[in-house]
Amino acid sequence: MNKTREIKLRCLIVEDEQPAQWVLKHFIEQSDFLVLSAIANDAKEAIEILDNQSIDLLFLDINLPGISGIEFLDSLENQPPVIFTTAYAAYAAVSFEYNVIDYLLKPITEDHFNRAVQRAVNKQFAENSKQPIMEAELLGSVDIPIGSDSVPIEVNKITYLQSWGNYVKVFTTEKMVLASISTQGLLDILPHNKFIRVHKSFTINRDFVTSLNQKEIVITSNVIPIGISYRQSVHTIFNNPE
Repeated sequence: MNKTREIKLRCLIVEDEQPAQWVLKHFIEQSDFLVLSAIANDAKEAIEILDNQSIDLLFLDINLPGISGIEFLDSLENQPPVIFTTAYAAYAAVSFEYNVIDYLLKPITEDHFNRAVQRAVNKQFAENSKQPIMEAELLGSVDIPIGSDSVPIEVNKITYLQSWGNYVKVFTTEKMVLASISTQGLLDILPHNKFIRVHKSFTINRDFVTSLNQKEIVITSNVIPIGISYRQSVHTIFNNPE
């Protein structure tokens, strides 16, 4: 039995645009893992709701009237997990500084929504298991499934990933292994602030970037293409180092 199916996250939408509220409400109602607790039009309403209800997940717009989404997060003593919803890719770098599971660029697609929710569910499942999963970078290595077996790979030696059908090519400083896992499944267990998707087929370890331009990024001696839809967020991240 899939234990994650038992998880129901209580959600709060903090969004001032009604069409965006409708989209998020619809996707939440279609999800097996989410329950919509409330909708707030601004940060002030959201604070009142959080004072009176237990919320497991925030869908938070950054450009809110009055108090911005960032200022709102800064004001919270106990911040729930957050999924940013924004029309601006420039906020990708900001998301690393907060307890942000993912950020969704408007217009929000159902595929991107479900991917973000799965990350939230995986996080909650790990916390509920009473065997908390440490960050992969603290563990030093992750177990990569290869066929019916698995091998430990040191996180700090992974240079980049390449999607390969239902598999992922994992390139390290020493070798390449073909992992029998989806790219998203692998990203869910790797440190989110270290591994950055730059193309629908490529994810890079930012520690190994030696140079980049508008269309390509160099990982050691390997030239990786930057997808058109990823260019703005990739360049924002590297122009705003942590």
